[in-house]
Amino acid sequence: MSFSDREKQLVRAAFAWGQTTQKEGYTLSDLEIEKSVLFRRLLAGRPPLAFPPPLRHGFPWYEVIEGRSEHVVNASEASPEHSIIAPGSKPGDTCILIDGAFWRVAETIREREEYIVEWGEYPMQWRLRKQWDVNYEMTQQLHHFRKQNPGANVNLASRGGQKEYSEFRVDDDQTVWLSEWHLTRIGLPGWVWVGLEMQAEPSIFDLAPLCQDQQGPLVLGVSGAERGPGWLRLEQAGSESRYIKLGDELEYKVLIASAVTEFDRLLHSVAGKDLEVMDWRGDQLLRCYQVPMHLAPLEQFDMGEVNYDLVPENAYAS
Repeated sequence: MSFSDREKQLVRAAFAWGQTTQKEGYTLSDLEIEKSVLFRRLLAGRPPLAFPPPLRHGFPWYEVIEGRSEHVVNASEASPEHSIIAPGSKPGDTCILIDGAFWRVAETIREREEYIVEWGEYPMQWRLRKQWDVNYEMTQQLHHFRKQNPGANVNLASRGGQKEYSEFRVDDDQTVWLSEWHLTRIGLPGWVWVGLEMQAEPSIFDLAPLCQDQQGPLVLGVSGAERGPGWLRLEQAGSESRYIKLGDELEYKVLIASAVTEFDRLLHSVAGKDLEVMDWRGDQLLRCYQVPMHLAPLEQFDMGEVNYDLVPENAYAS
């Protein structure tokens, strides 16, 4: 009796899921099986992350770790009262409820307006910020009502002492504003956490910039050599840069020229089963990871062809 590839994948997924659920103390009930986002993730061929991801409305929230999007969320008032049930927090830490889960507040930028938050063991941070936008439909409706009812006594001010917590406000021009909380990752995205963290080889600390652009070092290699290992900067966020290893024996002149003019071709020439990744903050190495090649989102970094639209000098002449 032989098993199909799908059956083998199901066995591997079930085994990995059983290990993870046992580690985290879950039971293998029918209800847990039905609602398990992790099991569906494993069936799709994606492994667990290095640490449990944040929860959103009771379900694992992988996108906030691996993705690059800004998320609209619901948030409560920051308080130290619930620090004992916030993952990774110590008693007395300030926490804030975001979509049904308590996050740790690392820094308060503006009380009730903007925070830097963290989750569990992840060495990442997110910016939680209240954003106010004009609601044109409500504004138009308010103006129409006042025009039709000039004598009406309409007071839309918030209740006493609750103004700063309101989800809407009306300014002196009778414009209606609604608020939303936006959660945005700070620094590099966490797709590397589908891989394995590796010990940095001593040779990594001897790497030097071979080529730079406006954002900083683009290619790293052995200074003064004609050939050797080459690393390409894949993405950057603030002071953090992520590099991927292109190979061990590369000709540096060709590598530098390709990095400047043929980034996409160079990126997709990376071969092998695993991708070696390292993250730096300035001149400090943050982490080294080995990521399965099929899980590395290299296709998202296509720069595409640069098109220059030439506009005559007199195009806008009257």
